[in-house]
Amino acid sequence: MLKKLALATALLASLGTAHAYQAEINAAYENTDIDDTDGVDTYAIGGKYYLNGVQVKNAPLAEAAFLGKASNIGLAYANASTDEEGYELEIDTVGINGEFFIPNTQFYVAGSLNRAEITIEDDFIKASDDNTGYAIEAGYLPINGLLLAAGVSKENIDAHQVAKKGFINTYSAASALADDTALTLRAKYVTLVGNHYANFEASTAFGDETAYGVAADLYIDPTLSVGVSVNDATLDDFDTVFSVRAQKFFTPAIAAGLNYTTTDGADSFGINGTFRF
Repeated sequence: MLKKLALATALLASLGTAHAYQAEINAAYENTDIDDTDGVDTYAIGGKYYLNGVQVKNAPLAEAAFLGKASNIGLAYANASTDEEGYELEIDTVGINGEFFIPNTQFYVAGSLNRAEITIEDDFIKASDDNTGYAIEAGYLPINGLLLAAGVSKENIDAHQVAKKGFINTYSAASALADDTALTLRAKYVTLVGNHYANFEASTAFGDETAYGVAADLYIDPTLSVGVSVNDATLDDFDTVFSVRAQKFFTPAIAAGLNYTTTDGADSFGINGTFRF
């Protein structure tokens, strides 16, 4: 009888900390205040479908898919626009992306394909231009929680990254690389630091110019994180971009986040939400 009671207690405890989801939807809004303009409003929405259910247990909810090596495919759309008197600018970006952790190995591959259209209109003329960009990478996980990846990208304004990183970070990095074919390097490490999990990220892209950035998040508990990021480039007159962010899971399926980004002449405030099912 005591053994059955102990087994039932353990099962209930595991059900209290373990959850699973197969898909998630992310949405974001950000307002960017740029000196001498009316600012930019950015909206983004995206979704991911995981080829196998993502198990969540005793780890940060935000890192469940990465720690569980959950392969996925996704779609995303982002729109950034400004509407000043006599001048309008609109950037539309739509893309598809995927991440694949090769079963029974430590290898990883990922890619994205994004189409961006930029439209400018004033009192006299309306003009637009579009391009299709891509990014591919391959990686290796030497230990659990650590990903090292290298790849190639070209003219890739990633709609998924707009939702994740915001207007200033995404578009400033794209402008620094312009139409170069860039070699990319990236590292991500999720580990315990003392009694708390932490996420560390670093990335760089080498074209005619070099864009690079670092980021870190501290998980105060499995549901709450605070983080910072710094991004820069070797391009003349490129100003360093600083960001702070926070995210809270109110349930294993619902989260909300805030972010603030600043650089010389521009400041952004954003909100975002995540729904998993």
